[in-house]
Amino acid sequence: MLSSCLRQASSTGSEKGTFLLALTAVLTAISGCGGGSSPRPSFEVSQPTAVLATERFTEIGAGNWHMCALSRLGKTWCWGSNERGQLGAASDERCMGDNLDCSSKPLQVSGSQPLASIAASDLVSCGLSAAGAAWCWGMDLGGQLGDGAFTSSATPVAVSGGHAFTALASSLYAGLICGVQADHSLWCWGTGFGFGTKGPAASGVPKRWDAASGTVAWRKLAVGQGHACGLDGAGRAWCVGSAAFGSLGDGAGLASATPVAVAGARAYRDIAVGIDHSCAVTVDGVAWCWGLGAGVGNGVATSAIQPTPVAVTTDQRFISITAASRRSCALTAQGKAWCWGEGAGATLGDGAAAQRTAPVAVAGGHRFRSLAMGGVATCGLDTDGALWCWGYNEMGAVGVPIE
Repeated sequence: MLSSCLRQASSTGSEKGTFLLALTAVLTAISGCGGGSSPRPSFEVSQPTAVLATERFTEIGAGNWHMCALSRLGKTWCWGSNERGQLGAASDERCMGDNLDCSSKPLQVSGSQPLASIAASDLVSCGLSAAGAAWCWGMDLGGQLGDGAFTSSATPVAVSGGHAFTALASSLYAGLICGVQADHSLWCWGTGFGFGTKGPAASGVPKRWDAASGTVAWRKLAVGQGHACGLDGAGRAWCVGSAAFGSLGDGAGLASATPVAVAGARAYRDIAVGIDHSCAVTVDGVAWCWGLGAGVGNGVATSAIQPTPVAVTTDQRFISITAASRRSCALTAQGKAWCWGEGAGATLGDGAAAQRTAPVAVAGGHRFRSLAMGGVATCGLDTDGALWCWGYNEMGAVGVPIE
């Protein structure tokens, strides 16, 4: 069974066109086929490990195979895959059998404006200045840098249009970045969704996502591969795009170019999307998920689709949530991190590399104030601003020396 999944994943990765995407497909396939451990156990960092202990940080941005963080001193640091310059600095390491540039130690982004927030995508990193101006660096084969030049850059370039965004949302699995403006409109650039035709148009500069703007007063947005979900000012959840795997959460199973209300009429405080599931936390701390796989966290080891929200099986109450491919993590008010879903690559942080169909506590007893989950690694900032990461480290995404 595993060999057939690997063959399918390799084929998918080849179609995607990059070696990293191929390996991502392999890890996802192993998870989906029930493979409990990473294919290369020596690269697993199975519980939180300190990253750049000399710095204190304010925010983390999680990409597919790389991570970025902002320090209290106004510096931007990135680590992991540097295949297309997404670390914003020259790296001196080679990974994947010396085939690709990477850095397991955080590198300071060169030539960047001081940033107030950070986001990361597959092969791109972006940030916002205090005034809301967007800057991006990394690969630009489909407009991902947003400056209209369609030229990759290892140093930050200003996103066109003079926009003042209040937040950025980026896809881990597609070359798509969106900004939210103060008037609640959505502006996107890059390739559009990874599949389907119900999302924003491909564009080399920010273009208003008309079908998703104007009907919902967006307060928060999270972008997946073929769908996006967000919250309005009243905490209601809305989703738009592909309905594959029940990802819109409305139970209808129909793709929609305009936002549809997630079933249940609950008031949420946070929302996150993975590749084939989505999760949200209500104002009273209950986590609800919908879609496909163990990342839904309802205690059932099944691939059955959950087309409307189901409660995550736990007595814990959460204040925030994050998600990636078939796994999720959430944070309690006391700073305790809990994760569930597929554990390939030791990405759940509980010291193992096994599937967890219900939340398990992240090891180490840390008190986190924020979490960010990438394609192969997860990082958390503790209450002192120290940075801790765990997961699969073959490209250095955990930010500790590669074994």
